Amino acid sequence: MKLFFFIIILGAILFSECSPKRNVPQQNVSLAKQTKTNLLNPAFTVYNQSADSSQIHFKISTENILYTRKDKLSPYNSLIKIHYKLFPYGNSKLIIDSATIFLKDEVREKTLKNLTGIIDIKTADAKDFLLKITTEDLKRGASIEKKIYIRKSYLHNRQYFLIRNDSSLIPVYESYVNDSSKLLLTSAINKNNKVFLRYYNRNFSIAAPPFASINTKPFNYTPDTTIVKTIEENGNIAFYPPKEGFIHIQTDTTTRVGYTLFKFDQNYPTIYSIQGLVKPLRYVCSTAEYNELLTTKEPKKSIDEFWLSKASSKERARELIKQYYTRVEQANKYFTSHIEGWKTDRGMISIIFGPPTIVRKAGSSETWTYGEENNLIALNFVFSQKDNPFSDNDYKLQRSSTYKTSWYRAVDTWRSGRVYYGF
Repeated sequence: MKLFFFIIILGAILFSECSPKRNVPQQNVSLAKQTKTNLLNPAFTVYNQSADSSQIHFKISTENILYTRKDKLSPYNSLIKIHYKLFPYGNSKLIIDSATIFLKDEVREKTLKNLTGIIDIKTADAKDFLLKITTEDLKRGASIEKKIYIRKSYLHNRQYFLIRNDSSLIPVYESYVNDSSKLLLTSAINKNNKVFLRYYNRNFSIAAPPFASINTKPFNYTPDTTIVKTIEENGNIAFYPPKEGFIHIQTDTTTRVGYTLFKFDQNYPTIYSIQGLVKPLRYVCSTAEYNELLTTKEPKKSIDEFWLSKASSKERARELIKQYYTRVEQANKYFTSHIEGWKTDRGMISIIFGPPTIVRKAGSSETWTYGEENNLIALNFVFSQKDNPFSDNDYKLQRSSTYKTSWYRAVDTWRSGRVYYGF
């Protein structure tokens, strides 16, 4: 049985490859069908380098950028346009700054890499801002808008830290790192001040079914280890990420505000390990099946047999594997908070039900609709953002007993050898 190795090639498959056209607000474009208008997915990180300026570090993968050439003897080239508008926080009509930047990349051979750079923006001290930034592939005609909040009203928030790899000086764009390489923290505005590196290693449970009643235990904020350093005159200190768990970096210990960096599996958000394949099956396994998968001496064989037992053929089993673990990886990509994305409420729903037809974001909540909007038989899930000092991507489902029938229908579909779509 060779089904296991089929997982390895799934990393580039889009989250909503098999979904219908969606009506999704721009801030939720990650859940949308990836049409020609939003193939790009640039990453940005904010660094408030001084009282009157901020840097926007960006990274754009060439995976979805169109490269063309005049003839076979000419090099390939691409052309990216980045346009931003800066607004005062709470007033999206008053533009206080704007600019356009063009990136041209010319290569002899097309290779997968990242285009990176820095945008310097004038930002007043002790104020907050909204940055609307549009990235456009001018050759393909694809574009995407993202909203970024620049926080300068509180000196100790995460945007006053820039974390980079100590050897390459490449910024960390995600909330996690995949290896134990030395990192460099830069905080020019906090030079000569103490910084507290608080290390945590906690076990967090996976999301309970949407109809279940749960009792959330309060988090123990006492770290396992604390290291105190002084930021040097040049604004830098070197440190190591945790071997596992996460590190919370603070310059003010009277609050819980800081910069948090997580360490999950080595290849996160991609799944390569056996345990990475087994654990997400908890949503579609019985307790007995799951315990057997955790304790078996031949986990690879047991995983293959699990999927084959649900499908009528190897071909159907491969399709189940492909769709299920693609959803797991995409949940990791979009919903990671203080836990892996697949463990979260939004991750659970997206894995079992697939991408929603519509996503509405209002204030600190998201509503996912499966089916037609305002249709009485449409299925709606409401998620509320939680006050989490370690992540601003922690959303909890408003659970209800009314979800029980829909949940079991979806799980039974998977267990019957068919991919489930909630719309």
